[in-house]
Amino acid sequence: MIYPWQQSQWQQIEQLISADRLPHALFLHGNQGLGKADFAVALANALLCKQPSADHQACGHCQSCQLLAANTHPDMYYLKPVPAENTKSKKPALNIRIDDIRVLCGKLNQTSQYGGYRVAVLEQADQLTPSAANSLLKTLEEPGKDVLIILTSARAHRLPVTIRSRCQQLRFTVPDEAQSLQWLKQNLDGSDASEKQLLQSLNHAFGSPLAALNNLQEAEQQQVLAEAMTAGITGKNSLAYAAKLAQYTKMQILEGMLSWASDLTRMIACGAESTIINEQYRSNLQALAKKVNQQRLFRFYDQLNFNVLHSSIAVNEQLLWENLLLSWDNL
Repeated sequence: MIYPWQQSQWQQIEQLISADRLPHALFLHGNQGLGKADFAVALANALLCKQPSADHQACGHCQSCQLLAANTHPDMYYLKPVPAENTKSKKPALNIRIDDIRVLCGKLNQTSQYGGYRVAVLEQADQLTPSAANSLLKTLEEPGKDVLIILTSARAHRLPVTIRSRCQQLRFTVPDEAQSLQWLKQNLDGSDASEKQLLQSLNHAFGSPLAALNNLQEAEQQQVLAEAMTAGITGKNSLAYAAKLAQYTKMQILEGMLSWASDLTRMIACGAESTIINEQYRSNLQALAKKVNQQRLFRFYDQLNFNVLHSSIAVNEQLLWENLLLSWDNL
C-alpha cells in the first residue's frame, strides 16, 4: 500500500525503475508509524507483478499477485523480529537471528522460479543480532542478479553503519497536519473522535498518521499511562500502575514517557505556556515544573534512553515500570 504522504518516495522509485537503476538494497527509514513496511511490500509486489500499471504498481490480478496475496510467492521473502525458539518468557526479546539470515541468503542465491526479481523485506532491521548483521553483510557486498533487499527501520542509528553504507537510503518524513487529519478521518471506521482528539493523538505520535491511528484505537493504554504519570501530583500511588503498564508494548510506553519528559523540559526552558504534547494534562505538568530538579530530570531521560536502546532485551517489565515511575515521582 502506498499512503498519500509517500507519493514523493514512490516517484523516486518510479524513476529508478524506468531508468533501470534500481539498487540491490534499499534502506527505508523515518519515524515509527509512517508505513515503511507497507511501502516495502508494495514495491516488492510491483517488481514481482507480471502486469504492472503505468505508474509501476502491482496489478493485483495476475498469477504473481495472487500468490503474493496468499503469501506463497516463491521469490518473495519476508523477515521480521521474532522470539527465540522454545523460549518460555511471556514477553521474550524479539530479534532477527543469524539462522534466519543464512536461510534467506541461501534462497537469494538461487535462481528465480519466475524468471524475474527475488525480493527480501526485512522489517525492523535494527533488530538484527550482531551475528545476523555480519551474515547479511556478505550478501549485500556480493548480491546476485535481479536481487532486491529492502530494510526498514524507525531507529536507523541502531543499524550498523556497514549495513547502511551498502544500501541506497530512502527517508520518510512526517506529513503536514492537514493531510494527516484528512487521512485519519477517512480511516477511523465509525469512530466519532473530535478534531481535538485527532490532533492530540497526532501530537502523541509525533505527527505519524499510522501511529496516531493506533493511539486512537488503544485509548485505554494512553489513559493508564497518563494516570501513572500524574499519580504523584494528584496524591495517588503511581506504583499501583506498574502491573497495568506491563500489559502493553514496552517501546510504546517508553516513548510515551519520553513525551512527558519532553513536555516538562519544554515548560522549564520555554515557559509554562509553551506548546506541549500532553496538552490535556498541562495543569499537572505546570505544577510539576515548579518543583522539579533539572538534574534528576536529565537522569530520568538517561534511564528512558538506556531502556529504549536496550529494548530488545527481555526484562521484568513490572520492575522496570516501578523503577521509572519512582524516578519520575522523585523529580
